[in-house]
Amino acid sequence: MNANHPRLVVSALLVALSLVASACGSVGGTAVATVGEATLSEEDFEAILEGTGTENTSVVPSETAARHVGDWIFFESWIDLVEQGGTELSVLHLESAREEYEAARALDPTVPAAGTRYGRIQQRYRAVPHLIADHMIAVADVSALCSSHLLVETQAEAIAAIARLDAGEDFAALAAEVSIGPSGPTGGDLGCVAPAVFVSEFVDGAAAVGGAGISDPVQSQFGWHVINVRSFGPPVRGRRQEMTSDELTSFVFNNYGAEFQQLQTELFNRDISVDPRFGVFDPNTGEVVFGSPATGAVTGFDSSQS
Repeated sequence: MNANHPRLVVSALLVALSLVASACGSVGGTAVATVGEATLSEEDFEAILEGTGTENTSVVPSETAARHVGDWIFFESWIDLVEQGGTELSVLHLESAREEYEAARALDPTVPAAGTRYGRIQQRYRAVPHLIADHMIAVADVSALCSSHLLVETQAEAIAAIARLDAGEDFAALAAEVSIGPSGPTGGDLGCVAPAVFVSEFVDGAAAVGGAGISDPVQSQFGWHVINVRSFGPPVRGRRQEMTSDELTSFVFNNYGAEFQQLQTELFNRDISVDPRFGVFDPNTGEVVFGSPATGAVTGFDSSQS
């Protein structure tokens, strides 16, 4: 994913505390834009321009300035919206973002290092999808069923399979041997999915386990299941035995798109301002529109205009 196109971090998914303070903008000088309490300083804006290849930051094409200011407003609006809803941007979100940024930088070494002002801003951008996902887990009915299963034709076969498991046989090996389901050759692994993917009998049987463990025989239209439940409930970031941070975020966006769309309706319903030198923010489109297109450029760092 291109590190210089940060909005793609969110659209593609539809996926240290010190970083938070430094990415919000420096104290002093004229603010380029504000979202709630967050400020895009001229220093941060200049770092964004330099990090994206602008050689002369004294005079910047209006469309370039508007695009970068709009990106900043987009991500800071998400942070403001979600934090108002009770989910804070955390070290876990920023650590995941740093890993992603470093991976992108490995493909393009010309991108500024993670410890630079530009790098810290980009990490903050990249943390937003993870932040949104955790907020949705907190406020919506988000649940993941992480399991394997084996499918047989009769209840007697299911009971016999459970007896072999009780005797110490490996579930994956047994599934590969006896399961008639399509996941049998891969040990019956079903991954971590939204419960709605399964028929209700399967979900009820998994829920009856009451945590991690082996289910009783469960009958569905497909036959008789023996379910190996690894976890069932709201996913938790940092439990890498089931889902990595990226997988958890992708899981939420892939399975709970309607909840995301509902949340997005409130995105720009907040206190947003832009220095007129850089354009006017349109909350209907989420874009910054330059106020005087005929000029073709905006002088962003001329102190006589501040």
